[in-house]
Amino acid sequence: MENPIGTELVYEDEAVRIWRIELGPGEEAPWHTHELDYTTVVIEGGVVERPNADGTVDRFDLKPGDLMRGREGTIRHMVRNVGETRFANVIVELKGTRLEL
Repeated sequence: MENPIGTELVYEDEAVRIWRIELGPGEEAPWHTHELDYTTVVIEGGVVERPNADGTVDRFDLKPGDLMRGREGTIRHMVRNVGETRFANVIVELKGTRLEL
């Protein structure tokens, strides 16, 4: 896939696309742009940075169960595990449905 949102595409049908990101300390997920509204659920917490195409960097200290939501068209970014433990999340992209934030 040309614009991978996570490290693994887990499932896709006409309504959703589900990704998983699993990153060991120092590992990165690729640069991408969200083309669909999405919800992210943290499975294994950790400290991650999100470098953005505009040069800014967001930093998150996440724990299992934390949710993040976003709209399609989010600025191009990647994700880097800067913590000392494995980080994992699941991203559910919604096809044809506008997410209420």
